[in-house]
Amino acid sequence: MNATGIEILSNPKPCAHIVYSYTDDAQLADAVCLFTASGLQKGEAVLLVLSGPHYGPVRERLAREGFDLAELEATGQLVCENAQNLLTSFMVDGLIDEHKFKTKIDRMIEKAKLGSGNRKHGLVRVFGEMVDLIWKPNPKATERLEELWNEVISIHSVPLLCAYSLSGTPEGLPSPLVSCHSHTLS
Repeated sequence: MNATGIEILSNPKPCAHIVYSYTDDAQLADAVCLFTASGLQKGEAVLLVLSGPHYGPVRERLAREGFDLAELEATGQLVCENAQNLLTSFMVDGLIDEHKFKTKIDRMIEKAKLGSGNRKHGLVRVFGEMVDLIWKPNPKATERLEELWNEVISIHSVPLLCAYSLSGTPEGLPSPLVSCHSHTLS
């Protein structure tokens, strides 16, 4: 990744909506770890919405960098959610229940901001892979999900990093999906 990409992931602006397209899972884990570690080191909370294959590698990298994941999760500074389970909670027959989505995500962000006990985290970073799970079979729902994310990150002033696997997709990410983002990395 170039210096600009590293800067964007390390110091994302509030309301930044970053898309990271990848073909190598290890590179994705590195990018997510950079985004997460940079926020944790600054005292920010991080909400990770991970797919099953990336859950372990991202957590392993964070632990290798010296983060006590159990403590971070206990204080609410780090929140890990399963992307498929979260997606299932607000999608019905291939359609997004927008109220359920906004309610669920709003609560997750607010909970991360509040932390637990006397540890408050005013700033929150979000990483999500839900869009990657649906973009190939359901591009219209994916575009709408990205639009809803734009509304949420604007309301909460949080940066969002999205990831899309381009494996088996020589044509790349469709332009309507790219245009939903403020920054494009690969």
